[in-house]
This record gives sequence, structure tokens and C-alpha cells, in this order.
Amino acid sequence: MIVRVVIAACIVLLFGPAGAAPGGNVVRVEHRDPATAPTRGSATALVTIELFFEPKTNAPGRLPVYRALQKLQANHPTRIRLIYRVLKRGASQQISIAALEANAQGKFDEFMDVLHGDRSPQALTRDKILGFARDAGMDDQRLSNAISEGRYSDVFDANNNRLARLAHGDASPSVLFNSRVPRLTLGAPNDADLEREYLGAYERALDLIDRGVPANRLQQAFEDQALRSAQPFVVSSGEDDFEGTSTDHKLAKPPLDLTGLPTFGKANAAAAIPVVVLCRPNDTSCYNMMRVIRRLQEIYATDVRVLWAPWFDVSRDDAAELTLLGDATLCAEQIGSSPDDLDASPGWRWINKQLETTSRAHGRKIAAENLIDTVTADLEIDSQRLSACRARIANTTLDWIARARKSGVTRSPALVIGGRIYEGLTDNNIIQQLIEAELAPGVLARCSTIGCASE
Repeated sequence: MIVRVVIAACIVLLFGPAGAAPGGNVVRVEHRDPATAPTRGSATALVTIELFFEPKTNAPGRLPVYRALQKLQANHPTRIRLIYRVLKRGASQQISIAALEANAQGKFDEFMDVLHGDRSPQALTRDKILGFARDAGMDDQRLSNAISEGRYSDVFDANNNRLARLAHGDASPSVLFNSRVPRLTLGAPNDADLEREYLGAYERALDLIDRGVPANRLQQAFEDQALRSAQPFVVSSGEDDFEGTSTDHKLAKPPLDLTGLPTFGKANAAAAIPVVVLCRPNDTSCYNMMRVIRRLQEIYATDVRVLWAPWFDVSRDDAAELTLLGDATLCAEQIGSSPDDLDASPGWRWINKQLETTSRAHGRKIAAENLIDTVTADLEIDSQRLSACRARIANTTLDWIARARKSGVTRSPALVIGGRIYEGLTDNNIIQQLIEAELAPGVLARCSTIGCASE
């Protein structure tokens, strides 16, 4: 017992009381859930205002909406919840990480005050950002670690996707009032205009409550309402346009059999709307299309599942080569693996690599067998298993195309969104509107949102 007391006394003499700094001061660093956005106001407030912005110095001159919204929330503290959605783009990466780390340490307001008060034109170096952190009372070592690790990437991705989904753009700053873009001049927001938008959002919240939406599901109901439900006008055209053009976007009848096709999307999103990309398995424009569709899937991650399917005019001179490439993709779906991306099926990894390799050839023709060998090596696929599978399912691609033609697909590239066929469509914005139209709820919103027992 005496020994333990002596040791404890020595520790106190050498280091001071537990938790004390070298000078004898106790330093307490708050820690909050890093996935929680900086907020002001109650989570039960009927009006939620979201500010999407990139942190910058000299913000009173660059971002007056920041202070204006802060003032609006202070005027209605129980009715407004203000959420700061920090974005990270280009040169703002380190300062954006610093803003979220400040929130995790309970110093978001202090850090933003320091940042906004800086008028210097010099570049925001790491050392300067760490200096801001110290001035705000943050633990600068924790911030340095966060910057080195590239922390909060998931939060930044979620904020970017939310902005793209609800504001239908990527402008910064952007503001949402109950998931709706207001009619504001963000460069010089007027107090009266802000008050008008707040009152409109408050009335919309009361209206939904009167219609049976529980208060704790208001936010989801507003997000459902933000979806553009009107079907955009689409003119179809395509590279294999041997049957003319049409604006009549028919449903695939019978529905396409999607079994065994490469997919990208959340494995647990069983009710997700399928978006099928149909094109030649060596079409470089298809590679660009798949990147666009994948980006849209990330925006609607839990609601959309993307699939790839082979489609080409079987009377083409290179139809035999295209069939080999299509069969190889379908086999990769059966025997491959996706170690790096759990959202991408093995066949999706294959077709992306196959199209990427074709794109890098810059128009030079690559024989089908050579292309298959290259992709097999790049993805470390068992070549013997792949060959056995290809022999077993030979010409399955042609069988699939024949069934797709009976369902109504007549040319490539084509998209099937929610069962409706769009041929030759490449406009990103229109594709997003079509997806939203499929996702849009009815007049009273989804029953899953309002918790209704019957229609």
C-alpha cells in the first residue's frame, strides 16, 4: 500500500493532476459524433434550413448569407433548425476538413468566427489553418491528423449528393428551406425575403401535419415533394437507328429479365428502381454513359440500382466478336469477385474495365479474344474458369438480345428506367428527371413516409 501511495505521489509531482496540461491547467476537448452536421436549433423545429457552402476566409464579404441565416434562426429559435452542410472541392479541401473537425471538437462556431474574421489574401496553407484552429481553442494535433487522413470523406460525399438531389445542381453556396430551393439572391440576401421563405416553409410544414404526416417524418416528406414528378419530353435517337425515331416511350413488354446481369448499387436496396443500360460491349460512348448513370445512382443510392445489358444489331459485321465480349461479361458476373467495391458486382467491374480498355485504344480495333485476355489479367480472373463458363453459355448474349427485342428494345444505346424504354438518350439532366419521376410519390406522399394504414 505504501509503495502505491509513493508512486502516485511521484506521478502527481512529475505530471500534475490527471488531465492537466504542463502548466497546470486542465484541458478539456469536447468530442461529438463526426457524422453529425453542425446545427443551430431544435431537431423538432418545423422548418429546416440547410446551407451548403465551402468554408473560406473573409466570409462576411464572400458569404453574407451565412450571417443572415444565423440571424433568421435567432429570430425564430424554436421554429427553425439551421444545418450547415460543408462541401469540399478543389482548394478548399483542408479548410473543409478543419470545419468538420471543429464541429467534432465542439468548436464549430468559434472556428468559423476566426475564419470569417481573417482578411489576409494569402493562401490557406496547412500551417495557417492549424493557426486558425489554435485561435478557436481546438486541438491542432487532432486536426493535423484529420487532414493527413483525409477524414470526413463520407460526409462530404453525402453533402454533395444531397445538394445534387434536392437542388439539382452543384452551385455553392446553396440554401434549402424544408428541402426546397428558395427565391433568394444569395449574394445579398434581404431580411424580408428570408422571412417570407421561412413563413412559406412553416406553412408547408403545418399543411403536411394537417394531412397526417407525423412531425418526425416531415423531413422525408419534404424530400419526396422535392422530386420532379413531371415526365420530361424526350426525343429518341441512336447509333443503330435503323427503325426511325420515336417520342413514344413504351413499357418493356414482357418486362426484361434482369437475372444474371452486371449491377451497381446497394445490395440491401431490394425495392430500388432498376435503370438498365443497354449497349455494345465495346462502345466507348457507353463507357461515358455508365459513368453518368453511376453518378446518378450515388445521388439516389438507396432508391436506384443500375444494370448493364448487351445490345447490338445482330446483323452487324462484327456481331460474332460482340457476342464473345457479351458472353465474357456475363461469365465474369458468375465467377468473378468485387474485392474493392461491394456495391459493384463482378460483371460490373468487368464491363467497366472492358469499356475502359477499349476507350484507351483511341479508335484502334482490339480483337475480342485479345481484349478478353487483357481484362482477365487486369482483374485477376481465373482464365480456365472463364473459358469453361464461356463454352457453357455460348451465345447467351444473342438469346438475351432476342428477348429484349420482343420486349420492345430496337436500338442502342438505350436506357430502361422503371420499365420504360428510352433509346439514344444521353442528356444527364433529362435522365435525372426521368429517375425522379419514377421515384416521385403521390399527392399525399409515400405511405412509408406518413405511416398510413391504407390508401
